[in-house]
Amino acid sequence: MDIRVKTFAAEAASRMDAALGGLGFTGPEVNQGHNTYPLVITVRYHRSDVSLKISLILTYAGEEYVSTTLQEHREAPQKARRVEVGTNTAHTGYQMRRALEQQAQAVSDRLRHPDQHD
Repeated sequence: MDIRVKTFAAEAASRMDAALGGLGFTGPEVNQGHNTYPLVITVRYHRSDVSLKISLILTYAGEEYVSTTLQEHREAPQKARRVEVGTNTAHTGYQMRRALEQQAQAVSDRLRHPDQHD
């Protein structure tokens, strides 16, 4: 089994727990997906005003990446906003961990300093 599949959830949770510390999020919720391609493993965190989704996507033709998105919840559903924090190549375990580190930092910066990102 691919080392990325074995370690993604733990690596993502470790980095995001540190990045989200003190911000009132619940989680992580892990969905391991199925052991068939295309494979998507997700780790989610929730707060009343925002949800965070971190995914490892492994598909055909070498398309392998980590993606992190924020879904901001607003009073009016049509005003909800989805923000892609980052998408980075993850062909190796090292690239996956580096992508998670970069995206965790970006999430932390965005949530701790929202006025700098609108």
